[in-house]
Parts: sequence; C-alpha cells; structure tokens
Amino acid sequence: MKNLFTIRTMIAMGILFAVVTSSCVDQQPADDGPEYDGPPSKIISLDASKKQYDSYTERRVPIIKEYEDMQDSTQKFSPTRYGEYDLETIKHYISYVENEAEMAKVSVKGLRFYFANYPADGDFGAFSKHNTLMILPTTDFNGEELGFYIQISESGDRTAVPIRDYFAENPAGIREEQGMRYVGGASGMGPKMLLINPLFQDDGGSGMNSLIMNESHIVPPPPQEDDFSGN
Repeated sequence: MKNLFTIRTMIAMGILFAVVTSSCVDQQPADDGPEYDGPPSKIISLDASKKQYDSYTERRVPIIKEYEDMQDSTQKFSPTRYGEYDLETIKHYISYVENEAEMAKVSVKGLRFYFANYPADGDFGAFSKHNTLMILPTTDFNGEELGFYIQISESGDRTAVPIRDYFAENPAGIREEQGMRYVGGASGMGPKMLLINPLFQDDGGSGMNSLIMNESHIVPPPPQEDDFSGN
C-alpha cells in the first residue's frame, strides 16, 4: 500500500512539473531579434542632421539643377532629396539577404548604399535623370569586404560571389535582350526595376540571385514637403 502511495505521488509530481515547465515555455518572449540595449552609436543630433541637409542644398542641388537645365531647358527639374521604404520592406529585405547568405554559408558583414541615377533614355517616366540609392550586402572574401550575389548551381547549391567578379566578365552588364527582366514597383509609384529574386538566368542554366535592392519612393518627383525644408 505504501509503495502504491509512493508511485501515485511520483506520478502526480511528474504531471505538476510538466505543467509548470510548459507554462514557463509558453510565457517566454518570442525571438524578435537582438535584445534592445539602447540607441546605436551612429545616431546623430537633430542640429547635425539639419546642417548636413542644408550643406547638400547649398553645395549639390544648384549644380544638379544647372546641369539638367542645360540638357533640357523645356522642363523644370527638381533634384531628389530622399528615398523611402516602409519598415516591412526593410525587414523583408534583411530576412531575404540573411536567408540567402545562410544557405551559401557566409555571414553578412554590412549593407552598402550606392548613389545611382536613373538613365535619361530608359523607361523610367518622371524618375528619369533623378538620383536614387542601391542597397547591397557585403561579406568577407579572403579578408576583403565586398558586395556579393548568390550563384546557384544546377544541383541547387548556393555560393556567394563578389559582384566585381561578375562585372569583370560582363563590363556592360547583361542587356535586356539577353534576358534581364523588369517589373513595376509594388507601390505603383516607382520606375521599373530589376527583380530581386531571381534576377536572371545565365546562359549555362545556373541561377544568379541578386541581393541588390532599389525601387524606393524617391522625392522629388514630384516636389513634396520634407522633414527639413518644408517644401
């Protein structure tokens, strides 16, 4: 009888332990990224940001306007002042880059923001001739930090390859007639852009996934109020 009581007690304690443990697991916060430990070290003050904005207004905007007016005096030109992505797009992009890098067994070291310009002779509508930003991730190649894309073999294996290697073999890039595809922006406001995934297929049948993001909502055109100038 005593043994039966002991067995029942052990079973009851085991069930209680399982319930408590399950409850503790359920109450653990979801892993939503790094634990918050204060503002990043790269944050600048409001006054510093205004000085930098005004410096661009004084030292760059007039030069851009003068050049574009010389090219075409029939249309008023307003230089780009910012590009904008919604937060979910940024999160999606980072998730995509990290996933591709993980499958290629490399670590993302950083993001590079390249200044770029929409060609005047392309199908970019009101965005033609305006500045934009391209974002691409970097990783380590033999001690050198470089932007990269993902090469996919016929067997599905992924390899990180420096972008500079691709353009060393294709200085002018792949032209539209060779398979480059364009799509309209998700917002319906932007110019046509390169597909992020996949970008294109090379002649050998191996996929090449671009990790470069563009297609932000750039301002202007048309001119809009911004955070610093009010116009």
